[in-house]
Amino acid sequence: MATVTTISVHRLSVEDVYKMVEVGILGEYDRVELEQGVLVEMVPVGIEHEDVASWLNALFARAASEPWQVRVQSTFLVGGGFLLPDVMLVSPRRGEAPSTAHLVIEIAQSSHARDREKAGHYATADVPDYWIVDLPGRSVTVHRGPLAGAYRQVETYGDGQTVTPLLSGAPAVDVTALLG
Repeated sequence: MATVTTISVHRLSVEDVYKMVEVGILGEYDRVELEQGVLVEMVPVGIEHEDVASWLNALFARAASEPWQVRVQSTFLVGGGFLLPDVMLVSPRRGEAPSTAHLVIEIAQSSHARDREKAGHYATADVPDYWIVDLPGRSVTVHRGPLAGAYRQVETYGDGQTVTPLLSGAPAVDVTALLG
């Protein structure tokens, strides 16, 4: 007869991860996210990914005003962990990471499945506008209407189309210009 062994899972906290960086277990520039207590290594970004993130940053930064600011690959606290969205528009804050945002954008070159999974986390955090920029597919998938951990509306925009953020004053994004 087989013996059943129970294995304990030890979940990490945000503070645990900061301590891991402090003592040198993780490097300051290691690309990881903490999802439901599990440390997840992120896929390295390529030059096309960086170009799109820079383009979005420049577009939104030119229009940024007092009620919101642009953050690029910055900590977003969610569900006892954190994600590192490529671009987000948040209410201004100093000394603390945001736990909600007006708009979150993930840029997917090879991370499509992971970025689709993140939709549930962003919906749980009541992010009203979540976009996935699909570089190989030359499209932007827009998720809106968060409710009970899911988005009620999902629409995809392609070349020749424009996506307008829900945030008042944020500029529209021409998909063709975004994807070069």
